[in-house]
Amino acid sequence: MAFEASGLEGCVALVTGVAGEIGSALGEALLQAGASVAGISRRRNSRQPGMAGRHEPKDRFLPIRADIRIEKDVRRAVATALDCFGKIDILINNAGARGPTAPVTGISLKAWQEVLDTNLTGPFLLCRECLKPMMCQRQGCIINFSSVAAHWAYPLRSPYAASKAGLINLTLTLAQEAGAANIRVNAICPGPVAGEAIKGVLNTRAKALGISTAEMERRFMRPSALGRMVSTADINRMVLFLCSDAARNITGQVIDVSAGYSLYLGV
Repeated sequence: MAFEASGLEGCVALVTGVAGEIGSALGEALLQAGASVAGISRRRNSRQPGMAGRHEPKDRFLPIRADIRIEKDVRRAVATALDCFGKIDILINNAGARGPTAPVTGISLKAWQEVLDTNLTGPFLLCRECLKPMMCQRQGCIINFSSVAAHWAYPLRSPYAASKAGLINLTLTLAQEAGAANIRVNAICPGPVAGEAIKGVLNTRAKALGISTAEMERRFMRPSALGRMVSTADINRMVLFLCSDAARNITGQVIDVSAGYSLYLGV
């Protein structure tokens, strides 16, 4: 079934991690839906092939190089987006760090802090700065990208799981705090997303466990009720829905897009 992206004409979205697979696809989907997009990336070249479609209006995409872990970078990025577009209607905290694959006893404080800084402190800083203009305009939509890993134990990935669990609570708290200003805050928890990123996760985890990558993938997908990974298109559909007026009364929700990952733990 085809999905028609529309309904966000005149909206301005600030998206982090736009150079990655999910962020690039998100930026393109938002542009196709009519929104203008300010895309934040740490990489020098924040334009991926997926963000350079032939129909893309060049004046509706603003690349911003910034490190979301650094407070002054976040403030500059938000100010740059406001200077260019005049407002921010949508914030999507998509950027994330995978972190180490190791038991807690083998994780350094530096490695722990790097993951928390990217996955939790960065979204906090962006939410704080974007909420200010959103409150002035009395409307806004924030979507935080957590993970199904936030719901249960995730051995060998404690910094990642802890940061994503913290982001869920930040989402719920902000939804309550900002609701009176007509600002909606929700979290999306993707399951494994098909692409190069998940291949890296599987390879690294297979090495840590001393098994083949093929066996790791078999184990990794066993908890999926539908027996498959999700796609960036699946993520895009949920994001566009939550940004639209159709979701005007949806806030403080944590929504899995995971093909039913870990509905049943087995016996």
